[in-house]
Amino acid sequence: MLTTSPLETFSVGNTIVVSRGLIDVLPDEGSLAMVLAHELAHIVLGHNLGSQYAFNDRMLFSDEATYKNLGFKHIPEEEAAADKKAIEMLKASPYAQKLESAGLFIKALQARAPQLSALLQAHLGNNIAENGTVTRMAQLGTSAPALDWNKLDQIAALPLGGRVKLNPWDDKVEIVKAQPVAITSARDKMPFEVTPFFPRLSRYSTASLPAATPAAAPTTANASPTPAN
Repeated sequence: MLTTSPLETFSVGNTIVVSRGLIDVLPDEGSLAMVLAHELAHIVLGHNLGSQYAFNDRMLFSDEATYKNLGFKHIPEEEAAADKKAIEMLKASPYAQKLESAGLFIKALQARAPQLSALLQAHLGNNIAENGTVTRMAQLGTSAPALDWNKLDQIAALPLGGRVKLNPWDDKVEIVKAQPVAITSARDKMPFEVTPFFPRLSRYSTASLPAATPAAAPTTANASPTPAN
C-alpha cells in the first residue's frame, strides 16, 4: 500500500500497489476487486515496464526526488486493453454479481471529478480521470443503477480517513475495524470528503490535593546527644 491520499494504483512486476486514499473511499469488496482486476490485467497482458529500474545507478536519488525519477505509467492503448481484460475477468469471478456497486463508485467519482483535481492527480501511476472525466473502467458505470445522493442506503463512495489509519509518528498503518455509524442524513455519507476528527477533551479540574502530614519532631529519647566541649 502506498501511504498517500491521491487515488491511484500501479503494478511493479507482479506486485500491485494501491494508495491509501483509494482504499479509504472504496465502498465494498466488489469495488476493490475492480481496482485490483485492472492492474492484474496489465500483468496478465505482459504490460511490463522493462528493465529501466534494474540498475543501481538509476535508483540513486534523494527521497524528495522520488516522484521525478520514478514512474509506472502505461500508454493509453495498454490502459484500454487492461480495462477490457479486467471486465472479462470480473464477469468470470465470484464478484460478477457485485459489479453494480463498482459501477456506482465510477458514477460517483465521475460526478465529483471536476472538484477533485488534486485527489485524482496520481504521483506514480496513471490518472484514474483525465480533464474531469473518469477514464478507467468507465464501462462499468454505464451498467450501474442511477446515482441518488439522497438515498440513505446507497453508499457509492466513502470519505477519506474512514478505513485506513496512519500513525504519523511511526508510519504504522492499520485498518479501522470500528462498527459503521448509522446514517440518518444524506450529508452523513460524505463521499470523497475528509472524515471528521473528534478529539477527546476533558475539563481542567483544580481539585485540592490532600494536605501533606508534617514530619514529627524527634523526641528526647531519640534525640542525638549534644557533644560536650
